[in-house]
Amino acid sequence: MLRSGMPSLSLLLLLLIVTVVPAQTQNDQTTLHPGTAIERTIGPHESHSFTINLENQQYLQFVVNQHGIDVIVRVFSPSGKSLGDFDSPNGGEGPENVSIVAVKGGEYRIVVSPLDSNSVEKPGRYEIKTLDIREATEQELKVGKDEDERKAKGLKLLDEIVNSIPEIRQPQTRIRVKLQSATLLWSIDEKKAAKLLSESVTDANNYLLGLKPEDSSYDDAAQWAQQIRAEAVQTLAFRDPEAALSLLRTTRKPIKSETDRRALESDRQFELSLASQIAAKNPQRAFELAEESLKDGFSNTLIQTLASLSKANPELGATLAKDITARLLDTKLLQNPEAFDIAINLIGRPFAGSNNGQPSNAVISEQDYRALVQKALTEALSAKGSDQGSNMILLDGNIPGGTRLASRGRPPDILLMILKKALGNDLDKFVPGSAAVVDKRLRESTGGGDTSKLWKKYEDTITNSSTDEAREEINQAPPEMKDQLLQRLAERRVRDRNYAEARQLIIDSASNPRARRQALDNLERQAASVEIAQGRMEEALKHIERISNNEERADSVSEMVSRIVSGQKRATALALLETARSLLGASIQAESHSHMRALLQLADAFSRYDAKRGFEILEPLVDQFNELTTAARTLNSFGLNYFVDGELMLQNGNNLATLASPMSSTLGSLSLADFDRAKATSDRFQLPEVRLSVYLSIVQQAILPNGVYSPSVVHLNSLNQ
Repeated sequence: MLRSGMPSLSLLLLLLIVTVVPAQTQNDQTTLHPGTAIERTIGPHESHSFTINLENQQYLQFVVNQHGIDVIVRVFSPSGKSLGDFDSPNGGEGPENVSIVAVKGGEYRIVVSPLDSNSVEKPGRYEIKTLDIREATEQELKVGKDEDERKAKGLKLLDEIVNSIPEIRQPQTRIRVKLQSATLLWSIDEKKAAKLLSESVTDANNYLLGLKPEDSSYDDAAQWAQQIRAEAVQTLAFRDPEAALSLLRTTRKPIKSETDRRALESDRQFELSLASQIAAKNPQRAFELAEESLKDGFSNTLIQTLASLSKANPELGATLAKDITARLLDTKLLQNPEAFDIAINLIGRPFAGSNNGQPSNAVISEQDYRALVQKALTEALSAKGSDQGSNMILLDGNIPGGTRLASRGRPPDILLMILKKALGNDLDKFVPGSAAVVDKRLRESTGGGDTSKLWKKYEDTITNSSTDEAREEINQAPPEMKDQLLQRLAERRVRDRNYAEARQLIIDSASNPRARRQALDNLERQAASVEIAQGRMEEALKHIERISNNEERADSVSEMVSRIVSGQKRATALALLETARSLLGASIQAESHSHMRALLQLADAFSRYDAKRGFEILEPLVDQFNELTTAARTLNSFGLNYFVDGELMLQNGNNLATLASPMSSTLGSLSLADFDRAKATSDRFQLPEVRLSVYLSIVQQAILPNGVYSPSVVHLNSLNQ
């Protein structure tokens, strides 16, 4: 699970999605048994329920592995009380890991359902299984029992934060703290939260008005103010999409520059995003917003709005689809990127009546689909000169309806590939004789060059031949291709986990000692990534240990830490984390920026199992951070600007700002186990603006510990009702 100091825009969007999902159909409950995996297929608006019996003070760890569908996992107590929603930012592939501690014994229920049923194009699969059932540790029990006390302390700290906002001198930091405080206050004091939210937008606009357009910092400030406005609107959208739409429109600036024009285009896309959210409750309003947007041109989010509206109200969806198609038929697709994207999306979908009467995700009638295919085919085949457009890449594009495409080419060729993938020889049903014409054009465009044929020949050799056979072929290649081909061969052997041959290839081909050492380090990093992806953490650590460059070793440790705590039993995870810590050296302070980030991630990971160890790693880094800020104050304006008006700039991406964020997140995680120690550690930060950032992270964990993207352990306490 991702841990963050404050809820992100993605978090708010996901929370909103959860609130608008319609009532779902419950399947019969299935009992989970230790070590037994259960695989299910799930579609839109479905939910599957599982139960498991836990004894007093038992710990359960389970995983839901997603295959082609993004699911959310909900946990309920024996009395039916909701205990948390879980979704990590890995989309429709990968694990959702959840751990729970039962303070009271009984039957617990786990519900799996699509994260957003309105965006599900087809059913997907998942597998659920238990990983560990054991007696809970003292720390795990303490976190659950202290929840009410921790929340009370968090609310008190939040009140102190809000009262201290006027003391922040730097406008950007002050506005950011207001916005974050408003987000946390929503469930506690909506009136106060709305006031802070409104003030953050007003203050951002006033800050921008204080600058002159000719100032060198004006464009960056304008972009920042627009970001604050967008976040404020999205925060409000979580509660009331209509109110968010009103705020978006009332705070829109008149168009006076290119920056303002880009902001208006962003607003239009955001309005359509809100329309998708509104569709479930008010389809007519969503339809009006989409039609209004269509009058101004095509937007990248129009298809999602169409899909949401078609499910909420098929009649209005059909009307919108017809209007979109009419506009596309009157537009030169190859000269309008937005229209091009919408056209290939619609072509990749089934049309009404194409599924033999079975339900489908069709949003367009057969008549309109036919007209759009004929339009796209005619335009692609007749494209010449300027109509060709620039070379573009469509990498593994996931086209609705099951069409997948990975290709490089000019827009006309991409359009023909989409038509071929979506319809195959059925193209002849729309335009007689066109299938053969498309095949001929694609052969000419993709296989005509001698160089491309040669590359394909060697790629096939690398994929299908032994290392010795491939090397013999590569020795016959043109000199300018040899080095790159040998590198590709080594990368292929790494993917095949044939590391010895990959190392030998590098040793034989790299004559420069420095280049050879760098290539070997890259090999070990790639090998570690392969092992991590397969869950072989001990093997991955062995590869990381072989990396000679300290920075790259630290980066590799950072890459694997989150995977160690996902799906590993406690004893195994602790052993792996200690091994990873040893790879970073014996010093309690960091040797570089990458080194410190890796140590912070380790401290965060330890917080789940052994908070004391997490604090041991983190606290020396707080002292080092203070030393760095003192040095940065001395060096300010000699190169980078770290401070403005005597305060550290937390918004411009400087090295100290990028360290303050994971420090905040880590202390937030540790506060779950020991609020007072985390607060005391936060007090050691010399800079008030950094302390506030850390306080906000601690408050989030105290008030909203069980939301989407929350830490992985939910404590099932206070379950006596």
